[in-house]
Amino acid sequence: MLETARCVLTPPVAGDLKSVQTLYGNEKVRAFLGGVRSSEEVERAFTEMLSAPGHRWAIRRREDHAFVGMVSLDPHHDGEATEISFQLLPEFWGSGFAAETVGEVIRHAFDEIGLGQLLAETQAANTASRRLLVRLGMKEWKRVERFGAEQVIYTLEKGRAGVQG
Repeated sequence: MLETARCVLTPPVAGDLKSVQTLYGNEKVRAFLGGVRSSEEVERAFTEMLSAPGHRWAIRRREDHAFVGMVSLDPHHDGEATEISFQLLPEFWGSGFAAETVGEVIRHAFDEIGLGQLLAETQAANTASRRLLVRLGMKEWKRVERFGAEQVIYTLEKGRAGVQG
């Protein structure tokens, strides 16, 4: 379990399926993530997630345990680096929850897991996520065409993390 001032991050549990289906079925959330996923697709992926949780966390608001979203550390498409990914329900956008929770997972990745570098990849058109990654200290590394759109890959090395202005 990881904690922030306003959130608790825990490995997903079976009872999170409906919340995760809502997250992955939301057009706004999935606009830059390949589109909405069907309930059946999410259920299959969620079953795999539960059997091998790895470094995935359900984000819950501390005050009422409301499901906020998901954050994870997974192998990047290049097969060599670790990527941090996050998705939050739209009602939690713009309130600092992403910076708070993603920042905590970055700290955890460097200080507790011992990673030396993280990547993040997002569509060039996803300006809100790109601004957040820069605020967290990430730097644009390169751009690639993938998934039918221009992607921007950000990198962050241990010792350079931290929310900026």
